[in-house]
Amino acid sequence: MFRRAFIAALLAATPSLAQPLAQPVAVPDCTVDGRLADNNGLKLDITYRCRATQPLSFRSVEDRTSSYVQDLKLEQRDGIAEARYRFDLSGFARAVDSTSLAVQRGNGVLAILGSWLLEPQGYDRAPTIDIRMATGPGLVFAAGLPKVGDAWRLSGAPVVTAGYTALGRLAYRELAVPAPGSLRPGQPRTDGVLRVAILDGVGEGARDDLFDWVERTAQAQSNYWQGFTAKQALLGLVPVTHRRGVGYGRSVPGGGVTVMVEVGTDVDRRRLFDDWVLTHELIHTGMPFIRRGGTWFMEGAATYVEPIIRARAGWKTEEEVWREWVDNMPKGVQAFSSSMANARGQENYWGGATFMLLADVGLRRATNGAKGLEDCLAGVLWSGLDGARRAIIAEYAAACDRVTGTTVMSGLVERHFNNAEPVDLAALWRDLGISLVGSRIALDENAPSAKWRKLIVPGTHPPRRIKLPWES
Repeated sequence: MFRRAFIAALLAATPSLAQPLAQPVAVPDCTVDGRLADNNGLKLDITYRCRATQPLSFRSVEDRTSSYVQDLKLEQRDGIAEARYRFDLSGFARAVDSTSLAVQRGNGVLAILGSWLLEPQGYDRAPTIDIRMATGPGLVFAAGLPKVGDAWRLSGAPVVTAGYTALGRLAYRELAVPAPGSLRPGQPRTDGVLRVAILDGVGEGARDDLFDWVERTAQAQSNYWQGFTAKQALLGLVPVTHRRGVGYGRSVPGGGVTVMVEVGTDVDRRRLFDDWVLTHELIHTGMPFIRRGGTWFMEGAATYVEPIIRARAGWKTEEEVWREWVDNMPKGVQAFSSSMANARGQENYWGGATFMLLADVGLRRATNGAKGLEDCLAGVLWSGLDGARRAIIAEYAAACDRVTGTTVMSGLVERHFNNAEPVDLAALWRDLGISLVGSRIALDENAPSAKWRKLIVPGTHPPRRIKLPWES
């Protein structure tokens, strides 16, 4: 019987023969049929079916989950392996109480996919898994995975690296966002979706303020990237009582783009829009995960671009952006001479941000002002190296060179990553015409690279100011 059920699921994932021009959809290796119920806490009933000629096993990818997996039954015959089990989601989330793994507020949970979904073992690659989830009355299930029909598809990534899921009773909205690249001149406008889940802990008015903050921040991101950073993404907001304002943020890219941000329960609109964390984390969703010593590259890009995005939205001034860089970039100088691959702590953020400033200036100089770092980042995104992918620095630099028609990024990687060439930050400020006079930034319009400096914060595309809620 389970073989017939699996074949039916495969047929549901296959394009209709009545549509010969439709793009073929790959048949999944596995299907997961789940049911989420609230029975004195959130429980999941999972049925896994996988095609396999070789023996398969199913394992927890997180050590602490195994004691919450109940009634596990395994069977394999006729080329299909089946696993059935129940998972005590509330029990697990309450026990670990970690926004990096699983956390519960009220009757809603934000949890990494691999905290409750077992991983099939025995394939020579990451299997493609289609997940269908039935939910009880008033319950929600959402993920950052792409939808294929009525299924959420995990493809090209193992369960262990997959991102967040939102489950249970929670505030949930799907915000339409411009698809990546769709705001480019001459491009048709198409929409993507940003799925936003807010766990319990704030009142209805505060939830509205949080949704509004996310929507306006997504608009600001879209202005920089000429479209949003992903076709689909999940953002989970977790209220916390131990801090005011915005707290810790984390992006997890495996299989689909997901972000978690902690927010204080005393929601204040002005404090939200004065904060950098959400903008920073959403920048990560537009870039692949950079392996092999790439933390400084990812964090540097997000640290550098974040104030530019907020300045172009009209939320901070150009002087404030330069003051932030002048104050903080010295924290990253040591990383250049000791190798960026060995950067630690703040060196990752500010050494990486200094590298991105060098790239921005270099790109504008090499293209006579026609292109800057935004053209590199957005162009690489449009080429397919998106937030659900993994890459190495050399691969990303080569893609940047292709889309900008330069060798600026690969040249900087060779000098500062491969050869640990130091940077003279004081000389860079002089070249750009930046100095600190008293407590104010002074700009020298006669400096050698002043004409490139003038393009960095405002950019070359027409500005699109995003009104703040109290201005609307």
